[in-house]
Amino acid sequence: MPIAKNPAGKKRPPISLRLPEEEEAFYRRKAGQHGVSVSVFLGKLLVAGVIAENVQDIEARLRALIASMGAQPSRDGMSDDMLLSLLTCEALLSVIVESTDVQLLYRAQEAARDKLQKLRGA
Repeated sequence: MPIAKNPAGKKRPPISLRLPEEEEAFYRRKAGQHGVSVSVFLGKLLVAGVIAENVQDIEARLRALIASMGAQPSRDGMSDDMLLSLLTCEALLSVIVESTDVQLLYRAQEAARDKLQKLRGA
C-alpha cells in the first residue's frame, strides 16, 4: 500500500500508534509472515475491519428490511424493493471486496451458492 498523497503531491503526515511490546512484536511477526511492512499490514487490517463493520451494518439493515416486507410477496416470493435492496448490496459488496482481494470475492460467492443450495434442499 503506497503512501497516499494529497492533491498537491505532498506526503501526508504519518499516524502514530503506540502498542504494548507484546502486541508490537505480534504485529511485526505477522507483517513479516506476509512479507510487508508493519505499516502496510496494519493499514490492511484497518481496511478489513471497516469492511467487516460495513457488512455487518448492511446485514442488519437487510434483516430489518426482510422482516418489514415479509407480508408483501411478489411473484417470486420477494417484493421488488427487497430484491432491489439485495442486488444493490451484492453489487456494493462485490466492488468493495474485489478492490481488496478478488479471491475473497470468489470464495464468498461460492459460499453463498452452497448456502442457497442447502436452503433449497438440493
